[in-house]
Amino acid sequence: MAAFMIKQCTKWLVATALLGAAGLMFVQPLHASTTGVIVSGIGGNVEFENAFELQGQSVLDGLKTLNTSDDAFTLLSGPDATRDAVIAAIQLQSSKQEQAFILVLLGHGSIDGRNWRFNIPGDDLSDEDLIAAMAGVKASDQLVVLATSGSGALLDTLSQPGRVVVTATKSGGEINASRFGEYFAEAIASDVADIDRNEILTIGEAWRYANEQVVNYYEDQKLLASEHARIRVNDQADLAVARLGALRLAIDNPEVSALLEKRLDLEQQFTALRDQKSSLGFDEYYGKLEPILLDIATLQQQIDTATGWEPN
Repeated sequence: MAAFMIKQCTKWLVATALLGAAGLMFVQPLHASTTGVIVSGIGGNVEFENAFELQGQSVLDGLKTLNTSDDAFTLLSGPDATRDAVIAAIQLQSSKQEQAFILVLLGHGSIDGRNWRFNIPGDDLSDEDLIAAMAGVKASDQLVVLATSGSGALLDTLSQPGRVVVTATKSGGEINASRFGEYFAEAIASDVADIDRNEILTIGEAWRYANEQVVNYYEDQKLLASEHARIRVNDQADLAVARLGALRLAIDNPEVSALLEKRLDLEQQFTALRDQKSSLGFDEYYGKLEPILLDIATLQQQIDTATGWEPN
């Protein structure tokens, strides 16, 4: 009876873990250095102007929980967010050759019949400018978030192995002001999107939350949705975009960092085993899976203790 209960429990844990994997919740090593650029474009009116600046600050605060170095991230907004400044910031941050590079554009986009443009002071940043700037990024893990109208026009163009691309719209034809950036920033600024409650927010979790909130907004307002967010992952493991809760407070705690590295190793073992599932028998698969899941659970208890996490 005990063996039966263990196997049933294991099967439930596997189902939960697979849901997490399917939901893009596998996380890059948190000890890996991350740099990035966040740009808040021009709003056209005071309401949008203030909203874009607040969103940019929220995204910056979230990303800084991954790398606390003062010069790891560049936030450009207002008159400072010029075309030349954006390109220079991308070149500077990506030249540091850290493992992960993140670019987030928040604001209005436009289509002039052929090309997409990000609306900033002076000359707009064009799709050609963005493609050329990102071509020089050497980081093995890359994330581009285009939280602007019409951004879906770049989904295919910017996608490549090792790069996650998020757009607020499904195509260049969705040109109305987008609400995606508001909810994306909200996800990074709090724990509302941390589905698995591991206090590590991934881009998959942030995208899912923002997309759901956009859908809910149009349904609540009884409006025809004018934006449909998209995410393109290709062959890359999902990226962490923020630490939350106790992990955010313990970012400089070497004990926690060591435990997180051990958990990452176990998660990689789980992923490798999951990929072999079709070639293994039922008993062999669950026999190998059970100790991995038990080790992850035990390790999580150690992390909770080290960070002072409590159920309430």
